Amino acid sequence: MDDSDQAGSIVFARFHYMKRILAPLLLLILAAGCSKMKDPEFKRLERFRVKKFGLSESTIGFNVVYHNPNNVKVTVKEAEADVYMDSVFLGRFVQDSLITVGKNAEFTIPFSGSISMQKALNLNLQDIGTRDIQIRAEGNVKVGKAGIFVNRPIRYQGKHRLDQIKLQ
Repeated sequence: MDDSDQAGSIVFARFHYMKRILAPLLLLILAAGCSKMKDPEFKRLERFRVKKFGLSESTIGFNVVYHNPNNVKVTVKEAEADVYMDSVFLGRFVQDSLITVGKNAEFTIPFSGSISMQKALNLNLQDIGTRDIQIRAEGNVKVGKAGIFVNRPIRYQGKHRLDQIKLQ
């Protein structure tokens, strides 16, 4: 056996040894990273604002504050939701900027969308500032880590009072 054959068998033996050690370690790391993640917890709506007022259509915005109960830092890439107020479809609201979500921390998703003034007239505006309003949202959000993103559903329904939402 010459020196090159001996060097090749040493390299092969080291590779085989490393493979036996690293493969289970890599599987353990992947299993820990793929554990079941909890859905974020809704906290509140805030910063409701009229961004642009028009006679036929107005653009409004609001923030949705959540709490991330996981010990994993993630990124929210984009979100979209159909929003209903008192069963009246207001429109599709979107968020299209990256948001970094810390481990076990609160985070805010800013949404904005256009509302037809004709749809706004379908709302029961009597005492809207002082009574409970049913808000429902259905859509999707892209959440990920290390450049790998997955779609997660957004499903929310709750009663709110406009006089209790922080305005901008």
